Amino acid sequence: MSGGRIKEREVFPSGGGLKEEAGFYAVKDLSASVREGELITILGSSGCGKTTLLKMTNRLYEPDGGTILLFGEDIQKQDPVQLRRRMGYVIQQAGLFPHMTVEDNISVIPRLLKWEPERCRERVTQLLDLVGLEPEQYRNRYPSQLSGGQQQRVGLARALAAKPRVMLLDEPFGAVDAITRLNLQNELLRIHRETGGTFLFVTHDIHEAFRLGSRVMIMNAGKLLQMDTPENIVRKPADPFVETLVRSAMDQERFWSSV
Repeated sequence: MSGGRIKEREVFPSGGGLKEEAGFYAVKDLSASVREGELITILGSSGCGKTTLLKMTNRLYEPDGGTILLFGEDIQKQDPVQLRRRMGYVIQQAGLFPHMTVEDNISVIPRLLKWEPERCRERVTQLLDLVGLEPEQYRNRYPSQLSGGQQQRVGLARALAAKPRVMLLDEPFGAVDAITRLNLQNELLRIHRETGGTFLFVTHDIHEAFRLGSRVMIMNAGKLLQMDTPENIVRKPADPFVETLVRSAMDQERFWSSV
């Protein structure tokens, strides 16, 4: 990526890039800002660099140049393990530990942070309520006893467990059916409102990106093409790729309207 500066209230990726072994930049010359409390969706086709960008934010990948500031601090000067523990991270298949109960899965980071057992238990109760799962009904279940949508809810609860100010979500709803996906999107919007955190949400679905994002980052071939509100992107696409993307979504809408 091209680095970034996440200031007190803003995130600024800028300059540099992250080079793959093949010699091309997965993310190049990217400069952007994210205000604290925003829900930003990162949209693009496979291989555009959106997941790479996300993983550089918590140092799973290291940039070759540029700077990323998180609340005024250069993340390159922070311990990567401690940095990740302060961020929520949600992936497509929830990533739950199959041998652990729901309660144990959600408590992983709080226990690593040496929280008292009673505090962990109270936090599990709060989070299961937050994601719409009855605590006493679900806390002792194992992942294999949950539906796909329930697993994603638990994965989201686990990511929120240590009260992170930043949440990274990498296509978390990509593996569930359309009805469950819509319900999870509604839940995410509610949770974002209630927690007030900064959410970065990767997706390849333009409808999901425009529905969730207060602003949308559109990427292609490792570069940021446009970052704006959904309304402004539709009204004034920044380049031919963005225009084609918007037109394809409109064509789909027209198709469903005609059925």
